[in-house]
Amino acid sequence: MRLLSIFLSLSGTVYSQSSYSPGKEALRLFNQYKPTIEKKNNALVDEPKLIVGDINGDGKDDCIVYFVMTSKDGGNMIVGSEAAIYLNTGTGMKVVGSFPHFDYCYYVDEIKSQVIIGQEYFCAPPYDSIIGTRRFVFKDGKIKELSK
Repeated sequence: MRLLSIFLSLSGTVYSQSSYSPGKEALRLFNQYKPTIEKKNNALVDEPKLIVGDINGDGKDDCIVYFVMTSKDGGNMIVGSEAAIYLNTGTGMKVVGSFPHFDYCYYVDEIKSQVIIGQEYFCAPPYDSIIGTRRFVFKDGKIKELSK
């Protein structure tokens, strides 16, 4: 009976190790850095959006953490938005950069076949007027927009 108990406890340990989640790890790393983002931008980071998929073609789930920053004084004014890129190393997640600043407002929506899909929106309250779809790829360590 004692041997069975030891086996079950070891099985539980193996199970918890095999349930590694790239998304949870990316969010954990992002949340550690979030106070620095808020201080640097004198803003609050709203609830981040996690987008999971293979962006570099290695067959592993990578992550993009998209977030909006709002005024510390309240209201619905968007101070800025960014998207951090986390690559799956096979043993953990590594932040490798962020999206460049574009001359339009956008949010990241999904990843399909190594293409990152986002929506451009009108940069004024109520921030819900979609202008069109934008497509990006992660190439040579950078985000590049695909032609429309």
